[in-house]
Amino acid sequence: MTPRLDPVSKPSSSPHGARRMALSFLAAVVLLLLLPSTDAVTQANELLGEWQQLESNSGQCPQCRVTFARYGPRLKVTANNGWSADVGITPASDPVRATGQGHWAMRIEGKTVSTPLYVGFALRGDRLHMTMIAEIVRGRKKVVKAVFGRVWSGV
Repeated sequence: MTPRLDPVSKPSSSPHGARRMALSFLAAVVLLLLLPSTDAVTQANELLGEWQQLESNSGQCPQCRVTFARYGPRLKVTANNGWSADVGITPASDPVRATGQGHWAMRIEGKTVSTPLYVGFALRGDRLHMTMIAEIVRGRKKVVKAVFGRVWSGV
């Protein structure tokens, strides 16, 4: 007598099928957790593009600009004065907030030194407020506060 084969295979009836189903479910959950929320994407869109510095505690600099661009699920901020940072959006925050870290190529004692920095942005109306803490030399920190406006909105 030959064994009867079931024409309808059930994936969970074998250990391999159950494992495959569990791994598929786990992969779907991980993907959902890694995707940015719709709120975060919408908020990130508000920051994308170029911003011109209007005020700063480091002195006036009408030519100073920062540019936000997509960088995977995060944003890359690049300044035209030598610093850049990778920032993430705080979902569902009002005002829109982005925080992260990066590096600043600074001239210190005649040498170019890449120093770590931490930066936070808050969008209030049509103004982007920035607070940056850059680690200079031997534990000294420099705090830079600045306000930016959209280049295209007649700043």
